[in-house]
Amino acid sequence: MLLPSERKKGYCTEAVEIIVDFLFLSRDIVRIQAYTDVRNVASHKVLNKANFKKEGVLRKFRFVRGEWKDYAVFSILREEWKQPRIITNST
Repeated sequence: MLLPSERKKGYCTEAVEIIVDFLFLSRDIVRIQAYTDVRNVASHKVLNKANFKKEGVLRKFRFVRGEWKDYAVFSILREEWKQPRIITNST
């Protein structure tokens, strides 16, 4: 979560891209997935900018503060990532 004055400056997108780069560069994985509340439009935008694809909605996925919440699931595959966007191996 960011202070309102610091939102829409690309910090969250950059953080997601760094994490994706780190995971694909350091681990032998083929997929990274993320879950967000279906109403969290800002997080959906961040994931889309980081090349994640929305796969669907998990209905009544989490019980939060006394009610069931639907969550969207997003993923990025190694072949969609292709190369580091933030982290580089250059010295």
